[in-house]
Amino acid sequence: MKKLILSAAALMIGSFAFAQVITAPVQAEHIGILPGAAPTANSGQSQQNGNDNRVQVMQAGTNQSASTYQSDGSGAGGNLTWIRQIGAVSSASGVANNAEVRQKGTENESTTDQQGDYNSALTKQGLNDDGSARNKAWIRQGTNEQAQNNAAEINQDGDDNVAKTKQTYDNNEALINQLGDDNKAFSIQNGGPNGTVGHAAQIDQTGDDNEAYSNQSGNGAQNNALVYQLGDDNESQQVQINSASSGGSQNWASVTQGDGVRDGWALNGSIWLGQLTSLDDILTGSFNGDSYGATAYQFQDGTDNQAEVHQFGGGSQNPPGNYAEQHQDGDRNDAFIQQNAYGSAAGGANYARQDQDGNNNQAGVAQLGVGHKLFQTQTGNYNIAMSTQRGECNQVNTHQIGDQNVVNTAQRGIDNGILVVQDGGHSYSVTQNLPNGSPVGMPNGHNSVNVLQMGPSGTNPGIDCAFDPALDINQNYNVPGLNIDDVCPGC
Repeated sequence: MKKLILSAAALMIGSFAFAQVITAPVQAEHIGILPGAAPTANSGQSQQNGNDNRVQVMQAGTNQSASTYQSDGSGAGGNLTWIRQIGAVSSASGVANNAEVRQKGTENESTTDQQGDYNSALTKQGLNDDGSARNKAWIRQGTNEQAQNNAAEINQDGDDNVAKTKQTYDNNEALINQLGDDNKAFSIQNGGPNGTVGHAAQIDQTGDDNEAYSNQSGNGAQNNALVYQLGDDNESQQVQINSASSGGSQNWASVTQGDGVRDGWALNGSIWLGQLTSLDDILTGSFNGDSYGATAYQFQDGTDNQAEVHQFGGGSQNPPGNYAEQHQDGDRNDAFIQQNAYGSAAGGANYARQDQDGNNNQAGVAQLGVGHKLFQTQTGNYNIAMSTQRGECNQVNTHQIGDQNVVNTAQRGIDNGILVVQDGGHSYSVTQNLPNGSPVGMPNGHNSVNVLQMGPSGTNPGIDCAFDPALDINQNYNVPGLNIDDVCPGC
């Protein structure tokens, strides 16, 4: 990836070329065939009305199809569905199977287990039932060697639901949609053992106090992960790790929290790559879906990876601001955080943290409002750290250890502070209270800059670098054991 060193006025925008992700899955259905069905094409459909119903389907072969529908009638639900589709251990093991589950009501549970290639699993729970809650859905794809190009989707509406997908081997896609509060979504993808590239995972949540967790690991690369959350006090965590000695390559992770426009994360193409000349305004516009108290965490291990966080909204002590943290270990990685874009100039109290370990990495942050804090650390050579803040009482703390690193930072407003510490042969550019526009260019800026540079042999930072204690994001993403009951004990 070509690296660009931009001026303080442009501040990083042109250099972040992030990808676009999915919203693919759905499919499933299929079924068909009854009279005179071919012996190699199994299919089945069941419909149950009422509470505490049980369905168990087991199919072996290729081009199989199973569909179940359970309605709660006038009751509470409590239905269970279990579907397993496998194939003989061969090159055609469990190919092109479809499994669809639809459950209406509360406290329903569904398990779908598919082995093989080109399978599709779709689970829908709640079905816009106003009383829907506490449903559990689990989709597992790829327990045999032939396990690639599978698609899984879970849709849940209501509160206190849990959705989990796990896919192993190659080129799989997973999509989880949840509408309501206190929901949990887990997407796990492992590219082993042969390490073919290209998993994709997307989690969409609308409501408050939701949690999203995405983990992509193994020997593969070129994975995409997207989380979209609209509401307050939501948490997101994305992990992309490569277990091969060479490390992961060209993974992409994105989190959007609080955007009033459903497809706001398309900012990638329409705004962040545009030729903006006035980032000072942080994109004055009409987005109205502010989010408060959101948490985003991203971790990437490997090379040529890209991570971005978009948090639309800013708080104070009440409501609280948003928190974003990014960690990248490897070379040629890019990390970007924007907070409170399109937001109120009085919004603030957001916190952004970026840690990069490696060479030729690039980190950038843009914040609008009051009382933001930004902490950046880069360990390695030829790294670039960039930031821009517009407003009052904002703080930047950037640390670089290594050789030939660059810092570009700019603040527009008053009572702002910047600390730059560089250990090695570096360069920096700091601009505060720029002219042309209010509140920038005002007299009596009351801004401060503190810079320490040491030569290649310098070892003692010399400045108390305790900018702010690292925040404990307190994310507990232990994947819950769904423990879905056996619908047919002893069968």
